[in-house]
Amino acid sequence: MRKPVLPADLFARLARVGRCVSDVCHFVLCTTLWLSGTIVGALGLLLGFVIVAADGRPLRFFAHVQNLSTHYLFATHEARTRFDHQLLAVFVAILGMLLVARLPGFVLRMRRDLRGRPSDV
Repeated sequence: MRKPVLPADLFARLARVGRCVSDVCHFVLCTTLWLSGTIVGALGLLLGFVIVAADGRPLRFFAHVQNLSTHYLFATHEARTRFDHQLLAVFVAILGMLLVARLPGFVLRMRRDLRGRPSDV
């Protein structure tokens, strides 16, 4: 026969479920922010590469951007597609390197954050 559930036992179970949901929400939010920060960093590195290619001079930077946009607009569809794929490959490579470099720190922070919470037995 089943033992009746006492109100105190029910509140303890609800508290454990609430802490579990809270941990999942914390993990999802932190992961989302970490990923978005990494993506913004990768985009910044692409922009930094173009600035370095222009020797840090604003006029030369905008001349490079204008030259690139002019060639892109007048290129054939195949050339545009190839350029898009190359740019995407460079972006994914930079993003992958940043993810690998930043992942150990993120894992340690998540372990520390989730371990520091009180737990019931």
